[in-house]
Amino acid sequence: MSRITRLLLCLLAVGLTVSVFSAGAAPARSAAAHHPAVGIGDNKPDMFKDPRFLALGIKNVRYDMSWDALTVTWQRQEVTAWMNAAKKAGLNVLVTIDHSDRVIYKKVKVHGKTKKKAFSQVRVMPDTAQYINAFKAFRKKFPWVKQYVTWDETNCYCEVSFNREGQIASYYRALRSACSSCTILAAEFLDTAKQDAVPMKTWVSKLDKALGFQPGYWGLNDYEDANHLVSTQTRQLLGLVRGEIWLAETGGLVNRPAVKHPGFPQNASHAAKVDSYVLSTVGSLSPRIQRVYLYEWDAKTRRDTWDSALISYNNIPRPGYKVLANTLKSWGIKPNCSISRVPPTCPRLSATPQSGMRAIGAISATH
Repeated sequence: MSRITRLLLCLLAVGLTVSVFSAGAAPARSAAAHHPAVGIGDNKPDMFKDPRFLALGIKNVRYDMSWDALTVTWQRQEVTAWMNAAKKAGLNVLVTIDHSDRVIYKKVKVHGKTKKKAFSQVRVMPDTAQYINAFKAFRKKFPWVKQYVTWDETNCYCEVSFNREGQIASYYRALRSACSSCTILAAEFLDTAKQDAVPMKTWVSKLDKALGFQPGYWGLNDYEDANHLVSTQTRQLLGLVRGEIWLAETGGLVNRPAVKHPGFPQNASHAAKVDSYVLSTVGSLSPRIQRVYLYEWDAKTRRDTWDSALISYNNIPRPGYKVLANTLKSWGIKPNCSISRVPPTCPRLSATPQSGMRAIGAISATH
């Protein structure tokens, strides 16, 4: 073999080696660069007027809605006000369709006398025609909303849907037919203990069988994983489905008065660690995790039955708010400090702040 030929072969080998290493390194770079789009879920419209929210530049929000909300006066008013505020703020809305909160009254006989008795419709699922008619009515009123979850926490025993995979499949088909331009999440799972919910593996398998194919979008409420700072069930769902996964509801729990010993600390400091873990670790597990919706924006009272808010009941930003602002900035999403200087990534004012600004800008780890 001539010296020139050997030289050419060596150069070719080096080139191939570089190509192999580059090809192997590319997925790692891609995975490291991936981060999900961030949203906030909260049925209260407070955040749409809160400069601390508007300054962050978040474009995605989530609303959990009873399937028949527009037929109940107080719900219709709340939904309309919230949707109009979201549209005015130019936000993308994900609507999670949930059980009915309607109460109906029936005449029953008690000790020989006819009386009216209240019946909750929480444990009643509509048939497909009722469901899709309600959806079409919502679409007619809010045609700009294009993202939906078929049913909330479908596998949870707390929902009547836990063993109704066929019915959820029917809803899903009807939604896709009624709005071909919409993004439809087939189900929104809850990652709770097996004694509280049907395993996701079972649910996915039965839904796929009922549909005859696997949907391209799935939802997960990963409170258990997140607050224990693990990703076990999130990884499990990634292994079960091939499509995109949206963490439709998650975040660090600050307080639940009814649950004293959940197996993890319930306070603002630990909640901030959870929010950081969800955004930076769980959110980067796979490019298929496309959205993360933190729940919720603000707390209303010291004794809320559920409190995972970024803003305390006394209107002070919690450490989780600081985590969110810092994470967004690290991803290149800088706050609009002309709207609010509260985000910790905004430059501090050189002058002594007024008392009101000092209070609202504080980061409290105790509330």
